[in-house]
Amino acid sequence: MIGVAEKLRSGVLERVKSGVLDVLFPVSCVWCRKEGRYICERCELFVSEAAFICPMCQKTSFSGEAHDWCQSRYGLDGLASVWEYEGVVKRLLNMVKYQGITHAAADAAEKAFHVMTRDQERFASFLEFLLSPGVSLAFVPMELRQEKRRGQNHAQEFAKRISRIIGKEDPVPLLEKPKKIASQAELSKEERLRNVKNAFAFTKKGGSTGKAFPRLVLVDDVWTTGATMRECCRVLKKAGAREVWGFTIARTS
Repeated sequence: MIGVAEKLRSGVLERVKSGVLDVLFPVSCVWCRKEGRYICERCELFVSEAAFICPMCQKTSFSGEAHDWCQSRYGLDGLASVWEYEGVVKRLLNMVKYQGITHAAADAAEKAFHVMTRDQERFASFLEFLLSPGVSLAFVPMELRQEKRRGQNHAQEFAKRISRIIGKEDPVPLLEKPKKIASQAELSKEERLRNVKNAFAFTKKGGSTGKAFPRLVLVDDVWTTGATMRECCRVLKKAGAREVWGFTIARTS
């Protein structure tokens, strides 16, 4: 009963918060400023969908699954990204990430899921995995001080919104980032790989090992080189997870 009461209270608070935000900061398109949505119908026409790639070699993969010859013991089993990281999408994600407007995360997640359901043939492998019983959502963690400074973890916000859309439990905090590392933004591909090596750890909050969560969808906002997500996957699989798909709202070309 306590759990039900907490969920109801959380739902009421969320609706109140959303209502207050709508009054104080009317929702408008991040590109043309038209009120109503963070990406209006007109500007959505100029959004480019991302082609699927193998998460290991980053070459074309129709379904997003890792090629047979690329699969490895601790590697990602697949990757689904919805849009190219440019223009209106880039501006929206930066709003969530750097300005802390979590309200916009819900809009982005809803639109992303609409794209996936509209193009079910292309997203079939990912959707089949995502919606399967026993699949949990996890997210790429932030360094604790950075998360406190920003007031939220954007990857967790996106994971939370997606889990609610599909009726799954809230995402599981399985990973932590115990130490601060250099920003990935200005680093080369090789530097990114070295930078994130051993930067993440399994938290054991959901169970003694990752075996309690054998099938996972790992969520982040943007896939750039994939260094961060591949390192997170390595940690999860070494802890006991068997299958891990990556999911990002956007991907750099």
